Amino acid sequence: MNKLLSQDEVDSLLKGLDAGDIDNIDEFSPDISDDVKVDSFDWAMAGLNVRGNMPLLEVVNSKFSQKLRTSLSNSLRKMMDITPDPIETIKYSDFQKSLPVPTSMHLFKMEPLRGIGIIVVESRLVFSLVEAYFGGKGIGATKIEGREFTTIENRIIEKVVHMALNNLAEAWEDVHPLKTEFVRSESNPLVVNVIPGEELMISTKYEVELTKVLGNIIICFPYASYQPIRHKLAGDYRDETETTQLDRTWIEGLEYQLRGTEVTMNIDLGKTQLSVGDFLNLREGDILILDKHFEQPLIGKVEDVKLFEGFAGRYKNNKVFKVERSYVEQA
Repeated sequence: MNKLLSQDEVDSLLKGLDAGDIDNIDEFSPDISDDVKVDSFDWAMAGLNVRGNMPLLEVVNSKFSQKLRTSLSNSLRKMMDITPDPIETIKYSDFQKSLPVPTSMHLFKMEPLRGIGIIVVESRLVFSLVEAYFGGKGIGATKIEGREFTTIENRIIEKVVHMALNNLAEAWEDVHPLKTEFVRSESNPLVVNVIPGEELMISTKYEVELTKVLGNIIICFPYASYQPIRHKLAGDYRDETETTQLDRTWIEGLEYQLRGTEVTMNIDLGKTQLSVGDFLNLREGDILILDKHFEQPLIGKVEDVKLFEGFAGRYKNNKVFKVERSYVEQA
């Protein structure tokens, strides 16, 4: 039974500690074994259950693996097997560190989603696919460390990557139509920073197999990029009017905050050219002839961006600029 100490008991206990009559209270705590295992807890990953919150993402991955298997098998004229692993959520910095150098890394976009995705083709798979494309069995042992990819190897893999991007767009059609776009290829993952290192990527590994496992294709895309279509990936295909209204409310709030932001506006009165000698001889009261006629409209710039055309003048002893129209760039 729990018993609360009285105030007199608390005072006596504190006096005993101060006088040294009572040993350090820590010694009365239960012994904790050095062998006790402590699980780490990552607050950034807390509450993230991609497979539970976005189940249709795994459906897309399954469709993609089927379509890529068909495309690769037809291209190589060999029956391939491609199996997707479960979806993983990983910090981008950890993902970078997991990749060797060199790595066959390819950046792509999925419009209208924002952000840059990554396709990684494992080095051992690169050499196996190249061998298979040139008539081999694609299962030979090749030393993959210590050298860059050749021009032929890069061209073959880029062909596979473009094929994969087309299949990825097809796999998304029934969920949310997307347009995939190849950006560029890289070999050093440490110099590719598509998002800050602490932000999350959704990663799926696809195991490619011929007569044996040849290697993996890994596709990563920023977790935050999926947020605009998260309701669809959760299987919610209700009317999007409510979501649109929420977005509009957020936009209006942002616009309201921006309206209070101060900006600098400059009026370009004109320009002229002077020799160094004339410039050095300028004195107070000298008159400079500018290149603009007084009937020509002046350009108003806001933060150095040309926005308005108008005329300078005076109003109640103040110098003013009268806006006539929006600035139109001359073709």
